[in-house]
Amino acid sequence: MDCQVIIFLALFAMTMGAQTEFGNLIGRFTDLPTLHDVEGAVYAVDERTFYVRGFSYDGTGPAAYFYTGTTPNPANGGIIIPLEDGNLEKLGSYNNEDLLVTLPNGVLRNYNWISIWCESVSVDFGHVKLPPGFTYPSPVSLGYLGENPLVHQVEADDVIVLNSREIQFVRLSYDGAGPGAYFWTGAGTPDSGDTRVPHPANQPNQILPRYSNDAVTIILPEGFTAENVDFIGIWCERVNQNFGHVSTSNFDLTNIPPYIERVETTAPTTSLDNCKVLVPDRFHIAWTIDRSNNKITLEFQGVISLNEYLAFGISGSSSATLMMGSDVAVVWFDPSDSQPRAVDYHLNDYSQCIPEEGIGACPDNIQGGADNVQLISGELKDGLATITIERPLNPSDPLDSEIITTGDVYVSWGIGFINPTGHAAKHEIRTSGDLTVDFGRTSSQCPVLRTSGSSAGSQEPWYRPYLREEGNATFLAVIGPSGGQRGYQGIANQVGWGLAWYINGILIPEIHVVRGNTYTFEIFGGNDRNFLGSYHPFYITDDKDGGYGQKTDAEKQLETIYAPPVEGHLCEYQTGSYQPDAFNDFLSYKSTLKLICPRRTVPGILVWTVDEDTPDTVYYQCYQHKFFGWKIHVSNKTSTTTAPLSFLLVFILAVFTNIFFSD
Repeated sequence: MDCQVIIFLALFAMTMGAQTEFGNLIGRFTDLPTLHDVEGAVYAVDERTFYVRGFSYDGTGPAAYFYTGTTPNPANGGIIIPLEDGNLEKLGSYNNEDLLVTLPNGVLRNYNWISIWCESVSVDFGHVKLPPGFTYPSPVSLGYLGENPLVHQVEADDVIVLNSREIQFVRLSYDGAGPGAYFWTGAGTPDSGDTRVPHPANQPNQILPRYSNDAVTIILPEGFTAENVDFIGIWCERVNQNFGHVSTSNFDLTNIPPYIERVETTAPTTSLDNCKVLVPDRFHIAWTIDRSNNKITLEFQGVISLNEYLAFGISGSSSATLMMGSDVAVVWFDPSDSQPRAVDYHLNDYSQCIPEEGIGACPDNIQGGADNVQLISGELKDGLATITIERPLNPSDPLDSEIITTGDVYVSWGIGFINPTGHAAKHEIRTSGDLTVDFGRTSSQCPVLRTSGSSAGSQEPWYRPYLREEGNATFLAVIGPSGGQRGYQGIANQVGWGLAWYINGILIPEIHVVRGNTYTFEIFGGNDRNFLGSYHPFYITDDKDGGYGQKTDAEKQLETIYAPPVEGHLCEYQTGSYQPDAFNDFLSYKSTLKLICPRRTVPGILVWTVDEDTPDTVYYQCYQHKFFGWKIHVSNKTSTTTAPLSFLLVFILAVFTNIFFSD
């Protein structure tokens, strides 16, 4: 072999994979023969994203796209890679331009090449190989944030170095009471001589607001990178106090993704043809119809936090907006990896999903159908989410609805949270009244959707008194709304279904009982299993989530039941308000509820004598559904401490004075 060739190959091997300000170099299109003046260097930004530096293409090919696949060399059967804005149109003319491109599915190591591929004539205009064993940049977890003791309740489940300048705080909390606190970074340990990290980046003097389990992403100032600072934290300038920090110096940050600037905190007017405002300043839906390929591209734009979903689709009725029977796409960002998710749902019952039976608000593939929602792209920046999907206009799956493009179509939408089972919980906000969309209308756009710079986030849970009984006692158990982020979600620190137990008029109170005493529960949770959304047998268990009736045989072996399930007629608190988080206290929220009971209501009676073997903590739950109840504390003797009497009297009076009977 020629010596010059050997030297060239050696130099190429040394540079391939080398880290630069653009990422790790994969290769250059011109390393192999190209057509149509294709040029550019391709860098891996992370496992899903690549950066094309100095891209050129004359644009004269009949239908060329960025393309990838698993065959040894470029060939048909791969997938088209959309551009940064989710655009799936054929490539136009480019002259020495820089592009940021993200795979719609999977990770780069699952593929063998990236090509400029002309689909109509099956010709490769130029490609780079994705070599086995290539090192892709990846974020680094710095771990838990929280000094001991906590200062102003500053705490985060994790602090993640997303790239060389972006740092994400996962479930960040701060009481907002510091006189002048800012994000802070520098060398060594925190002190007054270090550097403020403005957030939002364009508001350098904005002191930090209160955070409650929020996802917050900050950008280090120009000239700073995660590799050249020793800590990230929160500092109060007014009193020179460290509120909490994590160290970066103990972590290997040599292979984190590069920082490549994107559009910040303001959703662009969509590149799609049409847009409709579903909730002002909260949720927009945009779309483009492609009749020739039997598909619609949908772009969800919303102000949400990690694990909060946006849902939109076709109503369950052709003459009204009806949630039951709706065919919707549910999109969100998973807190486990901050990546977008999109799933095809069919709502066949007013119930949480029961996977073993395929009943409730379940994904199509649990019900025997197909997931016909394809995720194209997604970005979550400081609470502003943009997720693009595709789905068929006229699907073959009987669980999916046809999207008619001539005239108004009734639609459904909702905003809520993904519960711990990975399924959509009951909406916190939903369609009010009837809503139609003309998918075939001429071009229309939405106003720019803006965010304040932090995610929608959660709030402090409401205070509710606990129930402690000195001797044998009777408790009244009815169903009611879970109270959003300040109710069940904040109290139990996990997403519920949307309904929960009210004991003696209080939303999931902690109950204190004594071993050897006997307690009676009058159960009004519903007794007709034909209507699973209103069927809630009450039982006592050692499983904090409950839902024994929907578990597998193996899961049932892990649970101990201390009082078996009991059914009774349904009594349910109902409300016209779908925004419980707007209420500052539980009493104000509860004043909007009405207790609806059928006439001739008969409770189920559960009598429970607490034996000596009962653990110190058990749970009252719904036997059929998960995430309905809360804790029962078990002790050997009583305490003189009780909940405030006046507070309890208000609840007891509310139970007996705010009841409405239905026929």
